[in-house]
Amino acid sequence: MSTRMDGITQPSLFSGTLRMDIIVMEGDRYRVLSEKLNWIKLAEVANRYRSRVVDIEDGRPLNLRLHLGALIAQGMNGWTDRESEEMIRYHAGVRLLCGLEQSGETIDHTNIEGFRNQLGADGVEELNTIVLRTALENKFTKVALCSSDTSVQEAPIAYPTEAGHLKRISEKLFRVGVNLNRGIKAKLSELSERVQKTFAQIRLFTRGKTDKALERKKRLMKRLHSAVRKMYFTLESEVAAFTPRRRKKYDESLELYRRMLLQIWHWIRTGFHPKGKIISLWNTEARAISRSKAGKSTEFGRRWIVSRLLGGYILGTPCAIGAGTDTAIVPEVIAHFSKTVGTLPKMFVYDRGADSKFNHATLKQLGVKKNGIFRKGRLSLKNLSQRSMAIARRERALSEATIATIKSSRYGFNRPRARSMDGCILKGQLAILGANLNHLALNFAQGTR
Repeated sequence: MSTRMDGITQPSLFSGTLRMDIIVMEGDRYRVLSEKLNWIKLAEVANRYRSRVVDIEDGRPLNLRLHLGALIAQGMNGWTDRESEEMIRYHAGVRLLCGLEQSGETIDHTNIEGFRNQLGADGVEELNTIVLRTALENKFTKVALCSSDTSVQEAPIAYPTEAGHLKRISEKLFRVGVNLNRGIKAKLSELSERVQKTFAQIRLFTRGKTDKALERKKRLMKRLHSAVRKMYFTLESEVAAFTPRRRKKYDESLELYRRMLLQIWHWIRTGFHPKGKIISLWNTEARAISRSKAGKSTEFGRRWIVSRLLGGYILGTPCAIGAGTDTAIVPEVIAHFSKTVGTLPKMFVYDRGADSKFNHATLKQLGVKKNGIFRKGRLSLKNLSQRSMAIARRERALSEATIATIKSSRYGFNRPRARSMDGCILKGQLAILGANLNHLALNFAQGTR
């Protein structure tokens, strides 16, 4: 076989050019979406949410198509803000999606983050509603069936331990005390050193499950809790002397530390965790959720409702805080489904966790004709025909696959790169939006062949 040596033995005559033409193929997902998405509706939603936090009529003009394209591309690929910045600068398909095919304009990662935060989780969810309705208009999906399940969006937090919480609370209390620049610094410093020493003893000398190790750990935990509690009351008495306006700055944090100290003491005294236990100092909505799964009995985060439409399109929303059972989940699922697609489903599918008199009665009252909630034990779906039963089984299995899809590393639903509770929900909605956009692009590309 002969070999071409172009560009090796003789440099290219065009190696110094600053511009080159690239063809984006007809079936490319970015080209498909740039042509098929309703950009006017997307822009209306974006401007409505942006206007709530900034004056969109004042200041430097913002290229809305560029920012929407950046958000969409990021959701489709799970890119970080810096990766998105790089791809918008050099990827021909992404530049086409952003409307930059005839422009040298680009975007900075800080602008990507700022625009995303302006929309928030509700804004991204509404963009997803537009995508779903585009799929409905083109008959890629139907709203006759709602197959739902709950899943946990794991929070990006360290494994929660009581000793670790007490250590971090002491560090925060010490930092606040030092910033106050009062005479309590010396006392807080002494208590902080005691906390650090006791914490080190717990980590080094209480390993194992022997009675001796457990007894020593309990004794050291009481000592650790006592030192942190003294730090808390020292700081609280100091803040209590402030004016109400100045005290307001510290009240919320002190209340959180007080609640955590109470729940940790309950565990030390009884050996049981209190209901609704706070497991993170910054993500106070995260909970320890028992999943009864092999290899992962407990997940730390927030429960979501994830519903699947026919054809594989997804809609999702966080459950109410503290919701820990599916026996009364149907009203919340149906309310979100009807709000998103504008109608009730004809068939509802859920696993055995939702098998309760309340859920069955709710479906009957709402007029959902086909109840596909699987029964506990060996009872079959007697109210469904053989064909409907086969559909229910298939969709139930596909619901698990749908959840696995958004939890994959490509979309980043689990343990999102976020530093706030609202940021975690926003990244969850962005993962669902990205999965639906990829699916929509595939459906359009297959339809043009």
